[in-house]
Amino acid sequence: MIIPVFIIIFVIFIAWTQYEMKKSSKEAEKANEAFWAREEQANFAPKQDISDLPLLHFEESVIPMPPEGAFTEEDDVSTYIKELKTLLREPMIDLSEYTNTDLKLAYGVANFTTLSGYDDNYNSFLLLLTNLARGYERREMYELSAQTYRSALSCGSLKLADYTGLAKVYIAMDKPEKVSELIDEVEASDNQRSGGIIEALKRELSKY
Repeated sequence: MIIPVFIIIFVIFIAWTQYEMKKSSKEAEKANEAFWAREEQANFAPKQDISDLPLLHFEESVIPMPPEGAFTEEDDVSTYIKELKTLLREPMIDLSEYTNTDLKLAYGVANFTTLSGYDDNYNSFLLLLTNLARGYERREMYELSAQTYRSALSCGSLKLADYTGLAKVYIAMDKPEKVSELIDEVEASDNQRSGGIIEALKRELSKY
């Protein structure tokens, strides 16, 4: 009896699929074992000196301020500004390049909570700048909003939302050329996410 070709192809396909699934499962198992071995090592990593770490320091001038009396103390903009000023007095550091395991291995498990707190302070600072920029934007205070988005980027933000937020404000200000300049800046940067950011900025510019 002659077996149809399509059946032979189907059987080969099933066998190949099963092989690839087993191979993938073994690789995943090895990766998982390696992760937990490294994590166990990290949990016993000795404490290192962190006194010389490059903490981030920003002046109060990085917070674009509204005209005096423009907002009450209960307004969200006032709250953002107050919280930003408080964070300026706290230690901040950018540890985005580290995983939790990397951090413990590099500086010791005893420093993990402290350094995580410094990193949280920095991320909270950038988020508050974003919220402040949006607060100004909602009130059509576009110049202040643009300044605040710019401030977030100058302080190290790599968030897509800050780039697109700034672009939207420039469009609202009838300044599409500023979006083009922003695209040029991103193209000239070493930001690993530049491709996606540029595409998003071009989409915003196309809406003008």
